[in-house]
Amino acid sequence: MVTLEGLILDFELAPANAPDLAVGTELLEQHTHRMVLADKAYVSAEVAAQLLRQNGIRLLALRRDNQKEPLPAALTQLISRTRQIIETVNGQLEEQFCIARNYAHSFWGLVTRLYTKLTAHTLSIYINCLLGKVDVLQIKALAFPNI
Repeated sequence: MVTLEGLILDFELAPANAPDLAVGTELLEQHTHRMVLADKAYVSAEVAAQLLRQNGIRLLALRRDNQKEPLPAALTQLISRTRQIIETVNGQLEEQFCIARNYAHSFWGLVTRLYTKLTAHTLSIYINCLLGKVDVLQIKALAFPNI
């Protein structure tokens, strides 16, 4: 779960074969009163209604091409822009923090390494805020200021 500024709020560690909708629902059930923009993997009127009823979470997912009721164009653009932020954060976690590579010897070692890398990402955003940077996701410049 990522804010519109790219700050990681929460995550769920799940097996690669777990469906996005099931994992995302489990994650969102731990939160309340949020508006969540999601991609097509989260299209489910039933899940959206359940989250709204039980947690006050409004889940807005991109519609599939074959769905009868498309979202307004402005909302579709907002979700697409949000998706770009998520992809930027994912790319940073992969490229700058090497999140896909770990040499943990146990599950708890893996969890510790994940938390450390996610904390470092958050700290980078915070430092950019303190420095008055407009684009707080420009974290590579912290390590390589002349680039």
